Amino acid sequence: MIRTTLLSCTVALSVAPVTAMASHGYDDANDTAGGVVRMYDSVPGVEDLRHDLMPEKPRRTRGIEIRAAPQPAAPRYSTPASVSTPAPAAVPVQARPVEPVAAPVARDPAPAVAPAPAPEPAPEPVQAQAAPAKAPDAIGFRIQFAFDSAAIQPGSRPFLDRLGELMREEADLSLVVEGHTDATGSDAYNAALSHRRAVAVAGYLAQVWNVEATRLSVAGKGETEPLTRDPEAPANRRVQFRVR
Repeated sequence: MIRTTLLSCTVALSVAPVTAMASHGYDDANDTAGGVVRMYDSVPGVEDLRHDLMPEKPRRTRGIEIRAAPQPAAPRYSTPASVSTPAPAAVPVQARPVEPVAAPVARDPAPAVAPAPAPEPAPEPVQAQAAPAKAPDAIGFRIQFAFDSAAIQPGSRPFLDRLGELMREEADLSLVVEGHTDATGSDAYNAALSHRRAVAVAGYLAQVWNVEATRLSVAGKGETEPLTRDPEAPANRRVQFRVR
């Protein structure tokens, strides 16, 4: 009977100088740095990946310009010719006698009052600014592979497609693809399996998204960098991507 259990593997891409090409066509990365890994359990957006892998670049947004509708011109009306009317006859006005006005009584001026000093403004409260979140050292996908195989399952391809879109937009981005396994099996077996799966992921990016082989490095980490305290936990199977 054929065993069809699915295993998940995480691939890590990192940017590094290109050295001698291995037989599979991709540079073998030798760095073993672990660091902080951001795992994506759902398909990320291209901007999310750009923010994690290229934090120095601003996020891209789309601007919307709203133009006001033109206002209708005010109607013009002709001014009618003025009509002359006769002025009314003047009516004689009788003058009234002028009453005498009493002279004003002089008063002493009121003493000047000094204005009260303005209160000193209260100091503005200083708000502590939160430190910007540190970008992860690598991102990870739980790529699904068939049992004891490097064949990528269809359900995992959308993860790699988002990464392919980013690499198509950012021509200067180079990555290291790292395959990771759990501690089930021998060290040699896990190292070889993780390397095969890293090569498969790099091959998908090259074939489907036309990413140059010189921009991709591969590394089989095996069981050497577990994410959990239990090295045999399935969560340790992953493919990570690290900027070189």
